[in-house]
Amino acid sequence: MSPGSVSSTVPASSTFLSNLRPADLGREVEAVQLVTVSRDGNAVLVEVRLSLKAGQLFLVAQDMLGQRVMTVTWTEDGVRDERAPSLPPVVSPVGMLADLVAICWPEDIVRRALEKSGANLTAQGNQRIILSGREETMRAAVGWPPQGPWNGRTSYRNVRAGYSVDVQSVEQP
Repeated sequence: MSPGSVSSTVPASSTFLSNLRPADLGREVEAVQLVTVSRDGNAVLVEVRLSLKAGQLFLVAQDMLGQRVMTVTWTEDGVRDERAPSLPPVVSPVGMLADLVAICWPEDIVRRALEKSGANLTAQGNQRIILSGREETMRAAVGWPPQGPWNGRTSYRNVRAGYSVDVQSVEQP
C-alpha cells in the first residue's frame, strides 16, 4: 500500500466526501483544536482552527511555532487544499477532512456516504468503527454528544497506517 492510500481511515476519501456536503452537519461550528498524531513513539502536535458556516468549512492547521502547515476549504464545489513544503507527503489534508467528517457528522449521513465508498460504519455509544470489507480501518471514541458542542477529547486510530490521533477541542460561542 502506498502512503497516500492509508493517510485517511476512510477508504476512497475523495469519493466519500463527494457524497456529503458541509451543511450535512446540521449546524455551524467554530472550534479550536489541539491535535496530536502519534506513531512509533513519535508525536506531531498542531493547532487547528475550524470554521463551518453557511455550507462552507474552512480549516487551518499551524505548527507550534505558529507556521501554517495546511489549509482546507470545503464547499458545495468540492475540496481545495494548500500545504506547506514542511508537511510530510504522507499527510493528506483531504484525508484529514474525511476522518473529521466520518467521526463528527451525523451517523446516518456518514453511514450512507461510506456505503457508496464501499465501507461500513458501526456505532455504539460514543464509539465509531469503520470497516472496509472485513478490515477495520478506524476506531474512534468521540468525547462530545452527537450534535452537541465540540468540547472535550476525541481520539481515533488509523488501523491501516498504524497511527493514533488525539484531539482536544473547544467550540467557540
